[in-house]
Amino acid sequence: MTILRPCLAALLGLMLGANALAQNGGSTTMLDTLFAKLQTATDPMAIQSLEGAIWEQWVLVPDGPQRELMMRGIAEMQQRQLKQSVETFSKLIEIAPDLSEAWNKRATAYWLLGNFPASLNDICETVKREPRHFGAYSGLGMIRAEMGEYPRAVAAFELAKKHNPHIVGIDDEITRLKAMGGDAPADPLGCSQRTAGR
Repeated sequence: MTILRPCLAALLGLMLGANALAQNGGSTTMLDTLFAKLQTATDPMAIQSLEGAIWEQWVLVPDGPQRELMMRGIAEMQQRQLKQSVETFSKLIEIAPDLSEAWNKRATAYWLLGNFPASLNDICETVKREPRHFGAYSGLGMIRAEMGEYPRAVAAFELAKKHNPHIVGIDDEITRLKAMGGDAPADPLGCSQRTAGR
């Protein structure tokens, strides 16, 4: 976990630093293209650019008032105003419940506040809406590992790796968690749903 934490912290930083000036809605076609390129990329700079572009697509919100809530919530998280960011993302979810990144951002804020049950719930909502969300799966893996739910952590990290095979340290973390043992549960992610992305 020690190797993976800095990598996930960098991923969180990339997520929080995503383009705050986005004006158009994220495109499914664009995301499909970016994910396909990410699978085959080998150049570290290309990988970093592709990851950043995926995060930018996820935060793109075409509706002005919704975009303003997204950007305000991100700014509040960056300023460590975590309770306020939860409120802001909750407002956004209320008016745009299908917006996967609103759920993911609120999950991140809850995680930073140490509210694992609320974060887990929002991560599950995120992957229902965007089953390739490697950031959500990485967060889910971290939480499950901290809760001692090693098989579920492995399942989550494997899904993160499936959609982004370039996450630094993830192979070592999967190996470490598998060594911790435990039987695979019927609901691998603990989301009370069919496992998204599998």
